Amino acid sequence: MEFITAWLRETTGGLPKVFWYLWSITLIGNIASFVLIFLTFYLQSARGFTAAQVGVVLAVTGVGSVIGSTLGGVLADRWSRRRTAITGYLICMVSLLGTGMTADLSVIVAMMLANGIGISFAGTASSALVTDVVAEADRTRAFSINYWSINIGTSVAALLAPVAMQADFFLLFAFDAAGVAVLAMIMFALIPETRPTADGSEPASPISTGSLRNVLTDRVFLTFVVLFFVFQLVFKQNNAGLPLAVQRDGLDATAYGWIYVVNTLLIVIGQLFLPRLIRDRAHSKVLALGVFLVGAGFGMTALADVAWFYAVTVAVWTLGEMAYFSVLDASVAGLAPRHLRGRYFGVFSSASQLSRFAAPLFAGYLLHSYGELLWIACLVMGVGAAAAYLLTARLREHRIAQLRTTAQRPTAAAESLVGQPG
Repeated sequence: MEFITAWLRETTGGLPKVFWYLWSITLIGNIASFVLIFLTFYLQSARGFTAAQVGVVLAVTGVGSVIGSTLGGVLADRWSRRRTAITGYLICMVSLLGTGMTADLSVIVAMMLANGIGISFAGTASSALVTDVVAEADRTRAFSINYWSINIGTSVAALLAPVAMQADFFLLFAFDAAGVAVLAMIMFALIPETRPTADGSEPASPISTGSLRNVLTDRVFLTFVVLFFVFQLVFKQNNAGLPLAVQRDGLDATAYGWIYVVNTLLIVIGQLFLPRLIRDRAHSKVLALGVFLVGAGFGMTALADVAWFYAVTVAVWTLGEMAYFSVLDASVAGLAPRHLRGRYFGVFSSASQLSRFAAPLFAGYLLHSYGELLWIACLVMGVGAAAAYLLTARLREHRIAQLRTTAQRPTAAAESLVGQPG
């Protein structure tokens, strides 16, 4: 019992109350996202849309996410972290209700475009908020715990989705919209504004001014974004190439569900212990290990043809997923000047959204034209990205050291928040 108490204190202790409010928002938001899980089913069965029309709706949602990530980052820096997040939640609420109330394709397209923008507004602003209120030494642990809440929420949503599909569709959209409204109220009532300003204390460098152009010309950061995009091309085969491979080997949806449950179980259990395991580890080495394991896991898929072997491959890339994402957001935060964190997270998130388009196209082309070459390509990209993370580590470490002095001096708005344990 004492061991468990000590472990809980070490893993979760000392983080600000505001972080736990944001953590709760993340958990609730992902639980309430079950509508999006069966959106394709809803559009086809309830509204009678063709597969091509459904594809348009999903693609437009992705476009909205790209727009919302960049624009939301700018607004979070120039206007307000808190108000940008609340605006995003309100946009989501209206778009969900609008989608559930109409059968008109053009209206649904417009609503889902807005939904993508709203989700990205809230997500980008929330990442900047976490970075503002959590001290640098605790950020890796905080973002790792936050990633755990994302997976818990998504798992609960996946369990709710089949039950929810039996109910009236509009009630589901209304329930989801109500959940988003709760998030907006929590943000309004409990989360203070933390937006820093450029106060002249930033180190002299090309990135110390307040323009999106400075982010887009920051070579150190853009190199990091490109490596992240490569990682995503490989990692998103979990939803792109893997289901196709399982079906090719004659396994049904039930078998695929059991294969994929390995991912959920490892994350839910392992993510609790991961902060302690990676403590004091160099982020570049953790990122390199993560992308290598993800590449290796998907590379092994070329040899898989039975359920248990597929489960082993999932276990390997899940370990890489946990390692990689445990330090990812903290690494982005370390590379961003404090008054540009919204823009940096926005551009970074845009790369993730773009990979949602690229990964299925990448998988479809290689599987159709060259078969198992897809998995060999995943292995090669994983090994190459791991090497690149290690080779570029010194540049990132220099950048982080350059910004650390400023980052360790919170603005007046954040001084009362950082270090207040929950």
